[in-house]
Amino acid sequence: MLDISSEELTGANDQLRAEAARQGEALRSLQASLGRLAMPSASAAGADVTDDLLGLTHALEQLVQQRESARELTEQILDQLPIPVFLKDRQGRFVRCNRQFEQFVQRPRAQIEGFTIDDIVPRTWAGLTHEEDERAWRSGRMVTSERRLAQRDPPMDVVVNRVVIRSGGEPYLLGFSIDVSEQRAARDAMQHAVESAQAASRAKSEFLANMSHEIRTPMNGILGMTELVLESQLDPQQRDDLALVKGSADALLTIIDDILDFSKIEAGKLEIEDVPFDLRALVQDTVRSLSLPARRKGLALECELPPQLPPMMKGDPGRLRQVLINLLGNAIKFTSEGAVTLGVAMRPTVAQRCEVEFTVRDTGIGIAPDKQKLIFDAFSQVDGSTTRQYGGTGLGLTICRRLVILMQGDIAVSSEPGSGSVFRFSVPLGRVAGAVPEARGALPAPVTDAVASAPPVPAPPAHKAGRLHILLAEDNPVNQRLALRLLEKMGHRVTLADNGVDALEHALHGAVDLVLMDVQMPGLDGLAATRILRQWEATAAAGGHVPVVAMTARAMQGDRERCLEAGMDDYLSKPIDSARLREVVARFHGRVAGAVLDWRGALLRLDGDRELLLELAALFIGDGPQLLAALDQALAAGEREASQRAVHSLQGVLVNFGAQRAIACTERLAASLHEGAPGALAPGLTHALAHELAAELQDVMAALGEQLGGA
Repeated sequence: MLDISSEELTGANDQLRAEAARQGEALRSLQASLGRLAMPSASAAGADVTDDLLGLTHALEQLVQQRESARELTEQILDQLPIPVFLKDRQGRFVRCNRQFEQFVQRPRAQIEGFTIDDIVPRTWAGLTHEEDERAWRSGRMVTSERRLAQRDPPMDVVVNRVVIRSGGEPYLLGFSIDVSEQRAARDAMQHAVESAQAASRAKSEFLANMSHEIRTPMNGILGMTELVLESQLDPQQRDDLALVKGSADALLTIIDDILDFSKIEAGKLEIEDVPFDLRALVQDTVRSLSLPARRKGLALECELPPQLPPMMKGDPGRLRQVLINLLGNAIKFTSEGAVTLGVAMRPTVAQRCEVEFTVRDTGIGIAPDKQKLIFDAFSQVDGSTTRQYGGTGLGLTICRRLVILMQGDIAVSSEPGSGSVFRFSVPLGRVAGAVPEARGALPAPVTDAVASAPPVPAPPAHKAGRLHILLAEDNPVNQRLALRLLEKMGHRVTLADNGVDALEHALHGAVDLVLMDVQMPGLDGLAATRILRQWEATAAAGGHVPVVAMTARAMQGDRERCLEAGMDDYLSKPIDSARLREVVARFHGRVAGAVLDWRGALLRLDGDRELLLELAALFIGDGPQLLAALDQALAAGEREASQRAVHSLQGVLVNFGAQRAIACTERLAASLHEGAPGALAPGLTHALAHELAAELQDVMAALGEQLGGA
């Protein structure tokens, strides 16, 4: 950097001003003498002329001396500057330079002034200098260029500044250089550090993904086979022992999930969705999923919902459920008697969004005041001693806080030791266009474990005539046995393939109804096999669509998206839960049968609430054409992001009705939009899929209309 103090510049300026004043006085004296010589008076004597001549000579000598003194002063000032400075004429000849410039080009001043750059430096350097000089001459403004002098030892990085000035009516090019080697080295070091950190982050993410895969694969067998044994005839002691095994395995997976989620959040790879969902159903399902551990501890698990809860909201249901499960799970863990209550409250609406506040209250051990500020920090626990009673990674609340912040909300805790804790968090959720508050009346009292323990609608039995032919592509023997047992128990016929090549062959020619495809397989992985299958189906001679559901132990951000982009229809992460497997297979069972809706499955997800399902159907019939029109407009305008949002919105609503054919269209369209090149959308497949989706939506709305007509 240029290191010249303001005092030095002021002093040099004062010297130049004083020297200019002295030269001005000498010039005025010289002009007076010349004037008397040019117009002598008639009475002037010869002696007077002689005196004028002597005065003129003396004035000229003073002027020369002063000019020489000014030149020396200028040279001294330039030589004291800590940077190289040069002055060129229009022909490129060096007129002046300072001592730093001599050192810079490693030549004495006598070999610089009067010469051009071609006489001083190598040809490559000279050529670049000519180009930079010419830019300055043409622009008339300060021109800055960077140069790395690799021939120096060590190499030098310089910034050269050039500007055109004028003196005595002649133009000159003034230039000066600044050594920025240290700054460049610091910048390069910083860039290297950033790249190293990014590489380390990628390596960590890949390690965690591989670790997750390696742990989940055997855990899939442990959990699945334990669940199967629990469904058999056991004495109470055996059942309790196996329940303990399953609980321990679930706890281990929770730890793995916490670590993976924390890694994704820290790496900034976790995205928040904004899709329609049923908030009431989400809350009820979440409470129900935690009812068993609450009942085992003798706790009352209560859920308080407001009477005027909108039937559909927009937000990220998956992340919202994750926060609720974490907070409720903590409350149950730290409460030995009493109750755990989840409350939901609606705040005033702003535009099309409203604040929804969730409150989790417990009657547990409470949190000391000095610990309440620490519990949201990573790896922080209220009791970190070796004698602590409660386990955990110390990441659960950290993840909750980060997720709430990502959803543009806030979270806080209030607690008193021995009297329980209250965790509150609020997030802004959008209102779905056309949705109206439900009018089923207020709940007369908190739903004390009623939501959690309501018996589910039984799944329809798989009849032999309607059973599916399922291709199971899995190379792990334990997972093979588990999946075979589960699927056969559901009444389906299963063909096994233990590598990708065989799986593709069966999918192409085996007349299968559904493929459960492991992603990592020898020979040909599941993603590649699915891409080939979809390419084959796209040919005119083939046609049709074989549903493919990914099964993978990888659970990192983007894995589901990669599966859908490859042409898969759904995604199951290992260890595979039997209920989740049954749900997925049931959805595709309805799709294979040609059903437009899975009305029974939709009722099952809403706890048999037919009135609510009919209300959702009426809303979709009213909003569906608008959602489709928004998609058509975005596609016609070539707006990729708007098209993706429109597809996402449609998919989020269709899930409520189990409209699998239409959902499959949205997923294929979403994958097509994601795979396209940046910029304007290309026609062809994307618009063909949009046309197919429009036809499917007409069938969905017609089927929903029939349900409403028969209500």
